[in-house]
Parts: sequence; structure tokens; C-alpha cells
Amino acid sequence: MKRFIYSVLTIMLFSLIATQANALEIIYPKSQSHNVHAASTFFVGNTTPGSDLKINGEDVKVYENGSFVQVVPLKHGTNIIEIVSQNETENMTLTYTINRLAKTNPTVQEPKTEEFPANEYIYASVVKNNTPLRAEPNENSKRLTHLNKETILMLNGKKGNYYRVSLTIGQNAWVKAENIINYSIINEKVLTNATDVILSEDKDFNYIKTNLSFHVPFVTTETEKGLNLELYNINENVANTQVFKSLGDVKSLTVNNVAVDNTSTYFIELKNDLWGYDVYYEGNTLVLKIRKAPEISTKSPLQDLIIAIDAGHGGKDYGAVGPTGIKEKDINLDIANRVKTLLEEQGAKVIMTRTEDTDVELYDRVKIAKEKNASILISVHANALPDGLDPYQKHGTSVFYYNKEAESLAQTIKDVMTKDLGTRDDGIWKCSFVLTRPTMPLSVLVEVAYMIHPYEYTLLIDDNFRQSAAYSIVKGVSEFVKKSAK
Repeated sequence: MKRFIYSVLTIMLFSLIATQANALEIIYPKSQSHNVHAASTFFVGNTTPGSDLKINGEDVKVYENGSFVQVVPLKHGTNIIEIVSQNETENMTLTYTINRLAKTNPTVQEPKTEEFPANEYIYASVVKNNTPLRAEPNENSKRLTHLNKETILMLNGKKGNYYRVSLTIGQNAWVKAENIINYSIINEKVLTNATDVILSEDKDFNYIKTNLSFHVPFVTTETEKGLNLELYNINENVANTQVFKSLGDVKSLTVNNVAVDNTSTYFIELKNDLWGYDVYYEGNTLVLKIRKAPEISTKSPLQDLIIAIDAGHGGKDYGAVGPTGIKEKDINLDIANRVKTLLEEQGAKVIMTRTEDTDVELYDRVKIAKEKNASILISVHANALPDGLDPYQKHGTSVFYYNKEAESLAQTIKDVMTKDLGTRDDGIWKCSFVLTRPTMPLSVLVEVAYMIHPYEYTLLIDDNFRQSAAYSIVKGVSEFVKKSAK
């Protein structure tokens, strides 16, 4: 049955090439009148195989399947681009108008910071889970942490549509106004006591639970040996200076004295590499949940491991489109299904975020993986580029991660793929994507190859290459598990 599904997908992919109607088809730019701000653009498309193709009189390489990609430099203003495809029976010309617009830096008056009077705060509450707490008052600023619903914040200033959050005397952060409810003005910070700290375990996790009278903001930091958890607005912690006995994967837990700036810091040293964690509230109890390293058989390292596979894009979201019109979403799903089969053959339990060409919201993909208790989440993609970059220079296989715990997984998968597939090493990259941000499961995003690189595109639409790509992803996961688990 699985072979039948793969055959149907392969037929579907290649039928798009076989039914191509035009002697010359441009996939990108999407319009014959196109505006860009970059110094170059590129033309992605296809023509009848064997045709002579010229863009503004310059010869363009046409691949065996008719694909081509050509970078075209642009002068400021209007650029007329003429594309001519000729063979013994066909002669077709398309003309594009590409307007290179000057990069403008509109003068937008930056709002002034409204400073609250000394020792005056607005007492506020967060209205939804996963609210970003940022280092600066803008959408592109670094996320310091994600706040839980009903977290109480002390605000000491405002700038534009962001409020400034007082964490300590010398440390502030910013939260978007729409994500909080302001209650009242107070003349000093409201502090809470940590009345109990408990270290416990079950089969799969260690738990560190702290009882509080209300939800306080916190920041979790990964270290070389484990985790640090810093709680703000703490008056007293019953576990001050306490060192807990080793339990499960927790080698040591030390709770520092509450500092003069009302922070309480937990230092957690682990016996093994970090396999994911989550921090959340149960009522007014703050829970740090740490996944234990799985017990791995060297002969069957993936046996019983729960792994979530995400086929990027889907439904109305095509992703990138290749020179002959094949959509990234279909490539991703085919490779993801192959990964699933190979993982299951090695004993893994596989969770798919989508199994068909359907729309799945990004955060729902993460939710599916977490609810099914996946240890690893891999999102499968094929890459593209914006105007101004050269797909003949920037291409190959890359893997993205965000949290330190997932860096080794990203590195291992990328190393195996580039070695086995022979693709260019496009690196591993730390990037804050929805599919890389989760701290549990271990999460990476794999870019197998580039849809807009003609040669790599011919690989991506090849059944054997997609099978090899799936095999190398699984091999990379297996190698990571063997070297990082206890």
C-alpha cells in the first residue's frame, strides 16, 4: 500500500511536467510587471527541452526537463526584460517590466518612552499563553521568554504599543499592550513567597514544582550542564540555599538565596544531555518539566521513540514553486511520508502533523507533537530565496534550530545529509521559527534542497533522490540518538 502511495505521488509530480502546455512558462516573477528593491532578480521557469533560450540576448542554460533559472541584474528605475525561446517548431517571446525601486527609509517619528513616576507601577495581567516578553519594544526584538496566561507584571513605562515590564531594579523587558490587562496603579511592587519547592519524577520526566500565591514572570536558560530558572518578584523562597538530593536525570538542584533585586534562581545540573523541557503553571504552582534521556539500545536506537514529522506547508500554502510548476508542499509531503515509513521500520512511533494536502496552522503542528508526547520534531521543507540573492551561489542542504538543546540534532542531520546526498553544505542556522522554538520536543527544520536551483530541483522531483533524502534524515536522527542518549 505504501509503495502504491509513493507511486501515485510520483506520477502526480511528473504529470505536471508532462502536461506542460506552454513552450515558455515563467513561474517567477509571478507578474509581467514586477517591483523589487534589490539589485537583481531571477527568472524561474521552463521551456520545451532542447530549446535555445535567451534573456536580454544572453544565453540561458536549459536543463533536460526544460527547467531554467537565470539571475538578471537590475538598474535603478524601469528594466525591460525580453525572454526568447526558440526551437525548430516554436518561437516564443515574453516581455517583463521590472521596476527597481529605491530603498526608502521613511522618516517615522519614534514614539517617546513614557516614564512612570519613581516607584510607581501599573499592576497588569497577561491574557493569553505564549505571550512574548521582548528585549526591545518591537516585533523583531529578541524573545526573552514566553509568558503564561494570568502572569502578573509590574509596568514602569510605555513606548508606542508596548509596555515596559520591570523585572528587577536594573532589568526591564517589553510586552505588547494588546496581550495584557491593566488593573491599577500601585506605589510599590507586589511580591510573592515561594512556600514550597518539590523535586519529583515519573517514568519519563523530572518535575520541579514551586508553590506561589500568583503567577510571576520567569526566564529559563540552557547551560552546558543543564538549566537555570530565574523567578522574578519573589520576596522569600522557603528553599533558600537548599541543595536537593539527586533524583532521576537531575544530578543536583540548588536554590539560591533570594537576591536583593527579588529574584530567585534555581540551578539544575543534569546527568545526561537535555532532551527537552517545558515551564508552565498548574493553578499557582510553577512547574519545570524536564524530559529524561531515553534508554537506548545500540542495536535499535529508535525503538519506541516517539518522533513527530511535519510536512511543511500544505493546502492553500504552496510554499516555493519549482521551474516546471511543482509545489514545495507536495515534495515535502512525499519525503515526510517516506521518513515515516523508514522510522517505523526501525521501531519508532511516528506522529504526522499532516498526511494529506491539507491546511494545518503552524502552532497546531507544534501542539500535535506536544500532545502526542513526541521526543523529536522534524519539519521537512525545500528552500527558496528572495530577490537580490543568487540561487547558483546560495543552495544546498541546511537545518535550522533555535534552542541550544537542538543544535546537535541539527548538526548531525545536516552532516549526514550533505555527505550521503552530495548536496552543498548550506549550514545549520539558529532561527526563531514557530517549528524550531519549542523547548519540548527537540525541534529542527530541515531544508532538503532548493526548489529554485535547477539541478537541485531535478533531484527533488526524482523518486530515488527523495527516498535517499528520507533515508539520510532517518540516519541522522539515529546517529544523534545513539550519541546523546544514556
